[in-house]
Amino acid sequence: MSSPKSPSRLTFAESLEQTLARLGDRQRTAAVGGSLFSLASLLGVAGCDPAAPPANATDVTARTQEVIADGQRDWAQNMGTRDRSMVRYYHEFWRNYTDCGSRFGCSSITMFVKVAVKPVTGADLSYKKVGIAYREVGSPNPVTATGYYFGTHPDGMEEWHVPVKSFSHQGVFTFNAWYEDGKYGRYYDDNNGELYALGWTDATADYITVRPDFASSTAKITDTGIEGRLSLVIEDLDYDKDLSLEWTTDNWATTNRFGMGNAGDTNKVRWDSNISRDFDRWVVDLSIPGSFTKFQFRIVYKHGVVGGADTDTFVGGGATGYYINKS
Repeated sequence: MSSPKSPSRLTFAESLEQTLARLGDRQRTAAVGGSLFSLASLLGVAGCDPAAPPANATDVTARTQEVIADGQRDWAQNMGTRDRSMVRYYHEFWRNYTDCGSRFGCSSITMFVKVAVKPVTGADLSYKKVGIAYREVGSPNPVTATGYYFGTHPDGMEEWHVPVKSFSHQGVFTFNAWYEDGKYGRYYDDNNGELYALGWTDATADYITVRPDFASSTAKITDTGIEGRLSLVIEDLDYDKDLSLEWTTDNWATTNRFGMGNAGDTNKVRWDSNISRDFDRWVVDLSIPGSFTKFQFRIVYKHGVVGGADTDTFVGGGATGYYINKS
């Protein structure tokens, strides 16, 4: 009779089974019949796809905001060890438009995320797995995706490609990379707790992550300058963020910048309210004197700005920016 596997050799599926076995009959029934509700709450996992509080005074009010996927940890973070020497995101990816037809175009996007892992001697390849756990708009929990081996680099690190498919593909998704080494280890790279972020579409086609809400804005250009509120809708990736407004009145011959501020500040970007589970409203109360007929602006959103994390930047408005004309 074969000896039982060491707990550290269990795959994630076997870990789920073992955890269910430890639950009482009533809890086990509820977990299975209720789509693993109790277990999902414990481990922070939603399912599988085959393919700190705020750092500055500006965000004090935003502690009640509902960040994407409620900011919950996933199973890899709960069960593994953070170690970028064993697994790390390469900061490289590519995307394919999928499920395409001649009549209605493409209904989904598949992102291929590159992950590097360090192989270990004596690994059981049947238990070796690499993937990411990601969170996207409209999904209340992290989702797991697994990848496939691509090649080995001169430094000995293996390159794996993880396909992540979405039919909603709205804005940006956040993720961490995980690695079960096939021997004793389970590791993850979550960008020092801040997670990584990628856009489902090219930045020029992203109208979800950062965008102005002109219907809720009151800013107008007069003979003496621009006055009033500029309202912004921001996908809420994290409690910690850096938002700024870049603007010009001379078609970007010169560029000006407004940073983050607090309630009551003028010419500062500040948190205003929750819009929904995944989005917040931020505002800028403008008061800029001068004589001009066009006000152009870009919204710069930096994610991963604390704890030594790698920063991802998203710009709403592109090279030319959004604009307000004098009426």
